[in-house]
Amino acid sequence: MALNFIKMVPKKSYQHVVEQIQTAIIDGELKQGDCLPSEMKLKDAFDTSRGTIREALRVLEQKGLICIRTGVKGGAVIKAINTEAMSESMALLIRHGNVSLPHLAEFRKLLEGHVAQQAARLANLEDIRRLKGILAKIEALIDTDPQGWEAFHRLDSNFHQELARIGQNPLLQANLTTIHENIHTYFHQYLPFSRELLDEDYQDLCRILAAVERQDEGEARSIAQHHVARFSELMAKHQYAQKIPGKRKSGNKGA
Repeated sequence: MALNFIKMVPKKSYQHVVEQIQTAIIDGELKQGDCLPSEMKLKDAFDTSRGTIREALRVLEQKGLICIRTGVKGGAVIKAINTEAMSESMALLIRHGNVSLPHLAEFRKLLEGHVAQQAARLANLEDIRRLKGILAKIEALIDTDPQGWEAFHRLDSNFHQELARIGQNPLLQANLTTIHENIHTYFHQYLPFSRELLDEDYQDLCRILAAVERQDEGEARSIAQHHVARFSELMAKHQYAQKIPGKRKSGNKGA
């Protein structure tokens, strides 16, 4: 009988330190605001070098598990476990163009459709009131006859993020917030502003809210996905046009 055992992989000393401190944080032995012992005390506790401890602390800081304070009262302090590091990584991918418009559109259709569906299932009267409040601000903004996407995009993002909050899933909420905080990169380049598009966007949000208020999960999902698809296709079309020789790039810098 052949047994397929996996060989043990030797770990660097700092990795052992990282794993033990990380486990203590996850298990609740170390809580938000707690201070780790000094480098010298950690060096003695782990029976290793000060360089190893510093490398382990650097890795823990990169993971967002600790923050390093300088000064007389400085040291390593435990941070709350959250999705901040994940959001920062996704933001960098979007900002540096490592995520194509088709990739972003596909991800947004899945994410925003599900978020709208969950909101329709879980929204209470206070949630509906808050969503209506955002739409009222958007309507008031439209009455001022804006000439760019910027102010509208902030309120539009608030609406979508509120839907995610209602869904009560912190991972979905973090991903959607990150997307809406960085998608303006594509708006700047590929979505020329027009009053017609502004009205269409606003009407889509009104239809999403109406479906959420009726608790129509399927309709909320369908409208949200259609909304994403329509504007994604428009941006893709303008992106393609800009790549054709002789085509003038849009000078719009709204949103």
